[in-house]
Amino acid sequence: MLIEAGLLPNDSTLDAEICIIGGGVAGITLALEFDRQGIATCVLEGGGLKPSTKSQGLYEGENVGLPYDLQATRTRRLGGSSNCWGGWIRPFISIDFEERDWIPNSGWPFRLDEVEPYYRRADDLVQVNHHGFEPAFWHSQLNKRIGLLELDRKALETVVSKFSPPTRFGRDYYAQLVSAKNTKVILNANAVQLATCSNATTVRGVHVMSASRSAFFVRAKHTILAAGGIENARLLLLSNSVDVRGLGNQHDLVGRYFMEHPRIRHGRMTPARSADPFRFYDARFTYHNPRLSVDGTSASAHLALSEQIQRRERLLQCRTYFRACRSGEDSALTEQFHELYNAVRWRHFRDIKLQTYAAVVRHSPNLMTSLLYRRLKLAAKSDYFQIETVVEPAPDRESRVTLSSQRDRLGLHRAHLDWRIGDHEKRTHLRMLELVRDEFARSGLGHVDLEDADKGHPLSVIGCAHHMGTTRMHVDPRQGVVDQNCKVHGMHNLHVAGSSIFPTCGNDMPTLTIVALALRLADHIKAQYGLGSPAPANRQQLQMAPNVPWAEAEPS
Repeated sequence: MLIEAGLLPNDSTLDAEICIIGGGVAGITLALEFDRQGIATCVLEGGGLKPSTKSQGLYEGENVGLPYDLQATRTRRLGGSSNCWGGWIRPFISIDFEERDWIPNSGWPFRLDEVEPYYRRADDLVQVNHHGFEPAFWHSQLNKRIGLLELDRKALETVVSKFSPPTRFGRDYYAQLVSAKNTKVILNANAVQLATCSNATTVRGVHVMSASRSAFFVRAKHTILAAGGIENARLLLLSNSVDVRGLGNQHDLVGRYFMEHPRIRHGRMTPARSADPFRFYDARFTYHNPRLSVDGTSASAHLALSEQIQRRERLLQCRTYFRACRSGEDSALTEQFHELYNAVRWRHFRDIKLQTYAAVVRHSPNLMTSLLYRRLKLAAKSDYFQIETVVEPAPDRESRVTLSSQRDRLGLHRAHLDWRIGDHEKRTHLRMLELVRDEFARSGLGHVDLEDADKGHPLSVIGCAHHMGTTRMHVDPRQGVVDQNCKVHGMHNLHVAGSSIFPTCGNDMPTLTIVALALRLADHIKAQYGLGSPAPANRQQLQMAPNVPWAEAEPS
């Protein structure tokens, strides 16, 4: 059932077995699991069914680190950031979970085999096939329509990612949420503080405010934070009425170790002959390309550092792919167009730079040609390829989310972000480019130009909109906010879901692992707290306090 928060009586109280804060990928995954078991669940979603600039404005914040847009990198509506997700998926691999002695603060409390059983279930939720990620499989299944580069595997290897349709969790699971007998999703319900007992070890419930600033309270036996890498930390810090440090913050860890995948466009590769051998590695050609589909799921390849060279040269994980370009194409202009488009889409008119608008208008004929070239996926007609690299971020205690002195329209302190990357990421990026250059020269595949790349444009770091690490997992409360079962250290009934629990994050897309870990958390809670047995059919699963009726929203 879906309910509009603004239609609930002011100062009402709702009762539930489990309260989930956040209706994104992790929150909806958990809600679907609990509903199947007949567990009375309340999901608090800060947005509505459709985009709203007023609601989205609650994501504004201060940024003092690397340039970053706190609004454009997440989406405040049912389904969360799956609404702006590109659909790239790939599971983490074994080395991602290891404690690597050359990467301080690395390692998970468990190994890959703990998560692997959940990846298959996660495949179903993100709507991809169950085939593996082995390059040889995709090469054979695609009838050799695409080639695999012959590489010196001591340094570089080909790895494959798949594409979810992409699944929009709010849209694709809307019908299930509406018809759910045990789950109520409350829209435009902004969690403003977690209420605890007098010693801040047990959560009693959640104080919530609607868009019209009416207030209500959700009383639950168990609470799960699933609001994203920035909001999870922010809400824990805001919940400071008993402990001024916030919840789970006894060791000043909440908000620290913020991670985002640095994405860097630097370098140009010119094929020795035709562009055909690179088509499977060209993100512009492979992106949701039905011609590269097996059993309804398409795929793309990229280059990655081998595990051997990572260990030998003490490097981070890193992947590189190519973006087909034609002579005369201005990649910077295309990016300026997308910057302008996003500002207009979200009505962030004050963010529009005059020089950006002028450049797009002045060069619009060339821009239209470039956009058409991309749309038609004319990779075989490419003159050269732009090189794009994504690097694993090293956990950095000083890269963090704190509370700003500025307040939003609900009266809450906004997020204050200081995103940092260090020398380890820079060294890994440069080494990756050197290896690609040397390998292509050795094999005669093409010429890689790093000296004059993007002439006239400074080297810049772009994020991937992956917010990770601010409530990191560790068995030791002095080194992590949550334990190996995602329970907040020092709390009896508060768990965290999503990528904020990642201690390290590899260089692959986090969505599939977010879903897998949410499924693992659901199984743990059901088993740990004996919540696996459906309640009697005649029992009301989620109720208001006495004499206060539910107010249902009209579906739209």
